[in-house]
Amino acid sequence: MAVTDGGLGGAGDATTSGGPGGPVADVQLADGSGRHRRRRGAGGGSGDGDGSGGTGGSGTRRHSAARRHRRWPWVVLGVVILLIGGSSWFAAQRINAPLPPSIPHVSTTAATVVPGAPPVLPWPAKGQGAVVVPSLGFSAQSGPESAVSIASLTKMTTAVVVLRDHPIPAGAPGPDITITSDDITEYDTELHLDESTIAIQQGEVLTERQMLEAMLTRSANDIAYSLAVWDAGTLDAFVVKMNALAASLGATDTHYVDASGYDSASVSSASDVLKVAAVGMAIPTFAEIVAMPQVTLPLVGTLPNIVTEIGTNGVIGVKSGYTSEAGGCMVLAADRVIQGRSVLVIVAVLGQPTPPPTQPKPTATTTTTTAPPPAPGAPATTTTRPTPTTTTTTTPVQDLPVADPFKYTRPVVEALLAATRAAIVPVTVATKGSAAGTVTATWGGQVHAATYVYATGAWLPGWPGQAVKSLTRFTKLPPGATAGTAVGSTVFAVGTQFEAVPLRLTQTVPEPSVWWRLRHTPCPDCTSRS
Repeated sequence: MAVTDGGLGGAGDATTSGGPGGPVADVQLADGSGRHRRRRGAGGGSGDGDGSGGTGGSGTRRHSAARRHRRWPWVVLGVVILLIGGSSWFAAQRINAPLPPSIPHVSTTAATVVPGAPPVLPWPAKGQGAVVVPSLGFSAQSGPESAVSIASLTKMTTAVVVLRDHPIPAGAPGPDITITSDDITEYDTELHLDESTIAIQQGEVLTERQMLEAMLTRSANDIAYSLAVWDAGTLDAFVVKMNALAASLGATDTHYVDASGYDSASVSSASDVLKVAAVGMAIPTFAEIVAMPQVTLPLVGTLPNIVTEIGTNGVIGVKSGYTSEAGGCMVLAADRVIQGRSVLVIVAVLGQPTPPPTQPKPTATTTTTTAPPPAPGAPATTTTRPTPTTTTTTTPVQDLPVADPFKYTRPVVEALLAATRAAIVPVTVATKGSAAGTVTATWGGQVHAATYVYATGAWLPGWPGQAVKSLTRFTKLPPGATAGTAVGSTVFAVGTQFEAVPLRLTQTVPEPSVWWRLRHTPCPDCTSRS
């Protein structure tokens, strides 16, 4: 049914209804302007006109279906992306999961003992003897030792104490020291006792080095006294320092009562003497002074070192000493040079026999006693002439001079030094390219190994039969480390001599393939261990 209403302005409204529940038709509305408006009815809705539309129209269903069709491709694409991302994450976790760490193993092929049998050293037949090679940590002695007088070897301790209290660089003069009246009094006393001295005068100024040179090369007792008082204030205070040094070195047979060793109560043993000598030789100024074959001093000019061996046969020091109680005592040092490397050797002998002293002709003094003349007026008497009295003066044997107190000491100490030097030999501790061990990686139920080697060669000096110690430190190596990768280093040591040798892989440490990693569960506790 159609209704047309002219309405105002000649325009009419037209309404078409399909009846209740019927389809809704498009309705054209004309307004006064002659334009038409199209309105689509909705099922069950009402139009702008008088008619009302039905519900569930076919146009709405078509639009909803179209929207649903357009949404499905995006859903599928999202699912695919999630699947691909999850798979990639899972694969990445498997591929990058840590494996059990590689483990280095040491299989030492280098020497662990210096080859050869220990030599039999030519020990002195009398007295004591000892040797030490400080850098090798090696020492030996002739037999059981006891404390004996050591004469002027005491001055080595005096020098060490002074240089520790007043260190001076090698070649430097050190502070000035003025000779006092007390020094002169001591000098005069020692001169009267025929001790070993060097001329000084009151007010004279000597450097610390000059005084050490006079004491160590010329064995001047008066200079030992002057240095002791200059250092500690009194001789007794200085002796306390000397004994403290001996105790710190473990020199249990040693005890000092003076700074020069003239007093026979200053005692030590051959092994203890070498402990002091080794400390002294480690002080550059001390080593420099005892190596001087001669010395020049203000009042006496140039004089030779009392130790005549200095500068010959490789001898570089150190000191001699003699008294009638101590006998011949001597400490010598020399370098053993092997392939350009120097090794210091020090030997000592104590209590060696000495030649008999020079016996001067006895001095005879004749004394004649004459009777007094008779008193005036006294009767004449017969007087018997008294017999002249002759007195012979002799010098005590211990005070008699010995022309060469070291005549029998020198050959003994020189032979001991030569044998000790010759006994030191080189030992190869690592050969370049030789296998040093393996690095293992465990996966797939199997152990996979790669070899590492010494990247350089090395040797050390040693005493035959002496142990060679080693310590290896490793760096972390992942499976797959390639040939040439640094594994760590091994340090070999004999005493204080050591060599560090780098270690390198010669082949790649095996690692599993990507396919193996994808198929196997990663190590559950490797993260905490890697």
